[in-house]
Amino acid sequence: MAKGRTFALGIGIYFIVKQVLNLLLGGFGFQNFFMLVIAVAYAAVLVLGLKYCNYIVAALAALTALYYLPGNLGGLPGSWLYLLEGILDIGAAAILIFQKDVRAYFNKTA
Repeated sequence: MAKGRTFALGIGIYFIVKQVLNLLLGGFGFQNFFMLVIAVAYAAVLVLGLKYCNYIVAALAALTALYYLPGNLGGLPGSWLYLLEGILDIGAAAILIFQKDVRAYFNKTA
């Protein structure tokens, strides 16, 4: 279970770092601050290991990546960083859903 918690912690840190980078690159507008708050909330539920929240965070991260995918593809080569971010989001979602230690960490019984 410790391995699953480590994965969850790493993904939570990734979400926060990613959003801080977006804040620095995209400006300090309301949307970027709001997304930073969302990233902190994702990290919090991932670290706390709230039952089944791995599936919720994974779905929201994947949906967000898919929402921005057409714009990121259309903006190439200038949007390569954001395209990479989307790929990493899908990878994080896959780990949260399919990695057995992560599933065990979130599906534990109290």
